[in-house]
Amino acid sequence: MTLVYEFSRKHARHGGETTVIVGSGTRHDYTAGRCSEINFGEYPTKRQKALDIAFGALGQPRKYINRFYSPAKAEISPGSQSCIFLQNAPAPGKMFKVHAPKAKVVLHAHNSLFGTYTARELRTVVDAFDVVIFNCEFLANEIKGRLSSGQLCKVKVVYNGVDTERFVPNANLVDPELVTILFVARMVPEKGADILLKAALKIYGKNRKFKVRIVGNQGFSAGGPLSKYEVELRKIAAPMGDAVEFIPFLDRNRILPIYQAAGIFCAPSNWNEPCTLTIPEAMACGAPTIASRRGGIPEMAGDAALYFDPSNIDELADQLAYLIDDGAARLKWSGNARKRALQCDWANRYADLLKAIGE
Repeated sequence: MTLVYEFSRKHARHGGETTVIVGSGTRHDYTAGRCSEINFGEYPTKRQKALDIAFGALGQPRKYINRFYSPAKAEISPGSQSCIFLQNAPAPGKMFKVHAPKAKVVLHAHNSLFGTYTARELRTVVDAFDVVIFNCEFLANEIKGRLSSGQLCKVKVVYNGVDTERFVPNANLVDPELVTILFVARMVPEKGADILLKAALKIYGKNRKFKVRIVGNQGFSAGGPLSKYEVELRKIAAPMGDAVEFIPFLDRNRILPIYQAAGIFCAPSNWNEPCTLTIPEAMACGAPTIASRRGGIPEMAGDAALYFDPSNIDELADQLAYLIDDGAARLKWSGNARKRALQCDWANRYADLLKAIGE
C-alpha cells in the first residue's frame, strides 16, 4: 500500500494521472490520483488454488485467480495505452494484455511468487508481461535461471524507498541516557521478535540499562486477541520487566515519532525478507540499524547497517551491546543510516521505475 501510494504521489507531482483499483471494503488510504473501489468477489479457496496450480502445470490459464481479478477490466479501457501495474499478481497478466493490447502491462513483484509454477508456465507468464519488476536482486535471481535468454531483458529491479522529507531525525525524542531498541513488524516468527528479545535478555543487567519497544500485531490491525506467538513473546520478555514495551500495530500516519525516538532499530528477520520498508524508514529517522543477513535486506541497507546471522543470537547480542555501550558509535551509525536513506528517497525510486518501464 505504501509503495502504490508513494509512486502515485510522485507521478502526480510530475503531471501524471493514476488510477488505483482496490477491493471494496479493504483497508487503504490512497490520496493521490483516483481511487476506484470495485467488488472482486471471493478470493479463491484452498481447493481452487490447488486446481489453478494443476491448470497451470497443464499449460492452461489459472481459472480461479483470473476470475477474481476479472472485474478490474471494467476500469481499464480496451484502447488504453497507459501502464497497467499488477501488484504481486502474475497469473492475470495475459488476461489484461488481451483486454488492453496497446497498454504496457507490468508485473510488480514484492515476494516470491513462482514457487508453484513449472518452468513452462513461468515462461508463459513472463511472455505475457512487457516488464517484470522485482523489489530486490534476491527475488529477481530466483527466477532468472528458469527463463530463456530472450526473456531476461524484461526483468528489472526497483527497490522500495522512503519519504525522507517526512521521516527525519528528531534529537528531542531520543533519550541519551536510556537507549530504546525498536522493532516494527508483524508479530509472526518470520519477523524474529523472539530473536531480538532473547538477545536483549543476554545483555540485560544492572550495569546496562535499555528499553526494548516492540510494535505490531499478528496482522495489520491493533485489535483482536493475542496469538500463541505473541503470548510466547511476553513470556520471553517477562524477566526484563518494564524494560520491554509492547505497542499494538500503528499505521504509517502514527509511526513517525516511534522511529524518531529509537536509539537503535533492529530488523531480525528469520526468513529471506525481500525488501522491507521499515529499514529505510528507521534509517531516515537516523536510527542506527542492526539487521539480519537474509534475503534482500543487505541490498536495501547497504553498508549503513550492522548485520548478524539470525541463527546466532550471541552475534546479535554483541551488536546490541556495542551500540548501547558506545554513544560515539551510535552517532556514527546514525549518520550512516540517514545518508543511506537519502539515496533511497522515493524520488530516486520513481526515476528508477520510469527507467525500468522504458518511460
